[in-house]
Amino acid sequence: MSMRLTPHRFIAANPVGVDWVCGDLHGEFDALQAALSQAGFNKAADRLFLLGDTIDRGPESQAFLEWVLDTDWVYSVIGNHELMFIAGAEDNRNRYKHRGMGGDWAASLDETSYKNLATQCRYQLPLTMTLECENGQLGLVHAQSPFDDWRTVQECSFSERFAIECTWPWNRAQGKDQTITGISAVVSGHIGTAEVIQRGNQVWIDILAKTGQVPLMPAHRVLERVAQVQRGG
Repeated sequence: MSMRLTPHRFIAANPVGVDWVCGDLHGEFDALQAALSQAGFNKAADRLFLLGDTIDRGPESQAFLEWVLDTDWVYSVIGNHELMFIAGAEDNRNRYKHRGMGGDWAASLDETSYKNLATQCRYQLPLTMTLECENGQLGLVHAQSPFDDWRTVQECSFSERFAIECTWPWNRAQGKDQTITGISAVVSGHIGTAEVIQRGNQVWIDILAKTGQVPLMPAHRVLERVAQVQRGG
């Protein structure tokens, strides 16, 4: 992976609307649109933060990814599926790996479209984000925090190892409760569970594949949930 990616991006609070966070969608574009409309999402004021893995397996990977990249109120971190898609633009051998992960749709792209989409992903999608909310700061990363202290995440320069640590492992979700310091809470997707998992101030909301429910929730609710559990509520 010779490509460079943005390790971290800080997003200031939304003064006018609600910031929503959503877990892995894997090409389920219609399901997301239905969930947004049901939630009363306001395109004029609200923002949507996706936790990566917007593509592969599902029916509308290309349309969904293009929409994410073209819509100014939508933000996403890179998931392991986007990482493999980008890696495929660098080296054809990675395309077979990506196809094995449900990336068949990319085989129908002509070379120019593939390279363009991959380049847009590289420039627009960071590996991690810090989102400022009225009741704290929320760290966003696809798989789990690569460090025990989020301030280290915020200051980290890009490396291939950092990219992999943000998008693949999920041992923190299986371990005991643990607090990532330097941040109010960290929210991730990636792990494909039937219910939301919480360990200390870390939350994993990747429930679509197992439940059929789009994991869409206001960012401040994630923070409330974490604060409540930490208070022993």
